[in-house]
Amino acid sequence: MCFNDNDEKLWREDPHEYVRKGYDIIEDLYSPRTASIDFITELVRKRGKENLQKFLTFIVEVYRRYDEAAPGYKPYRQKDGALLAVGALCDKLKQTEPYKSQLEQMLVQHVFPEFRSQVGHLRAKAAWVAGQYASINFADQRNFSAALHSVVAGLRDPELPVRVDSVFALRSFVEACKDLNEIRPILPQLLDEFFKLMNEVENEDLVFTLETIVDKFGEEMAPYALGLCQNLAAAFWKCMQSAEAEEDLDESGALAAVGCLRAISTILESVSRLPHLFPQVEPILLPIMQRMLTTDGQEVFEEVLEIVSYMTYFSETISLEMWSLWPLMINALDDWAIDFFESL
Repeated sequence: MCFNDNDEKLWREDPHEYVRKGYDIIEDLYSPRTASIDFITELVRKRGKENLQKFLTFIVEVYRRYDEAAPGYKPYRQKDGALLAVGALCDKLKQTEPYKSQLEQMLVQHVFPEFRSQVGHLRAKAAWVAGQYASINFADQRNFSAALHSVVAGLRDPELPVRVDSVFALRSFVEACKDLNEIRPILPQLLDEFFKLMNEVENEDLVFTLETIVDKFGEEMAPYALGLCQNLAAAFWKCMQSAEAEEDLDESGALAAVGCLRAISTILESVSRLPHLFPQVEPILLPIMQRMLTTDGQEVFEEVLEIVSYMTYFSETISLEMWSLWPLMINALDDWAIDFFESL
């Protein structure tokens, strides 16, 4: 479960591949690390009375050795493995006393300090673990705020994997946030950093985070709707171009493309009571709808139809350009899209 030499080499030489492997379901099937996590999770689930306390005592000992060691001699990799274990056991620990009531103290003492670690993989792991526990009831809301702002700061980290783990953790913090004033002042900067990362990495989980932000803020996203649609459309075309270049869209790229369309729908729904915005986003989305209502878009046909429905239902008028999509939909229905009859 600990960070190892192979991880270090990949992190340093090809951080994009490190990120891809870390979030690839297929890679998980052959990963000793994932197998170890599954074993520990099953062990405490089925034989928790005998083993949970023993395992956590071992984790606490790792923390103690780490805290007592001099800076140049700290067992960074063992601490990484201990944090992974604690994050993986979050569901069990959040439900089980006495651990449940000690989680905030554990985070403050052993996780949050690693946001400032000189070691990149510990900064990434701190963000991930913080995200796993973002939903707990913090006795001191200042601890929640400090963790949230540390995660947001991670979006600007020099190391790509730290930025990616920070985005994923941010989703949990946005969902758990009770006072949106924590996020509202930094929303423009946050979206800017988010799209910089989307330009670097094709990953559906990035889009999930954006959807969560849009859901949470609703109509407050109106000033950003045009820019969001532009960025998501650009990200979608990037995924499609990659597919055409490689003649086969890999799983993460395909899911990212679908995620972009789904996020666009979420944005259109959030501004549905502001019909004046729809003519502004139409020129951005029209090329996607025109292309993906043909056989090229069979894999994303349902998502595109949803965008079409928002654009026609909530807009004050249906433009001639939008009417031009009607023959495309009828041709698709006649040819191959009979399964989508109800949606059409």
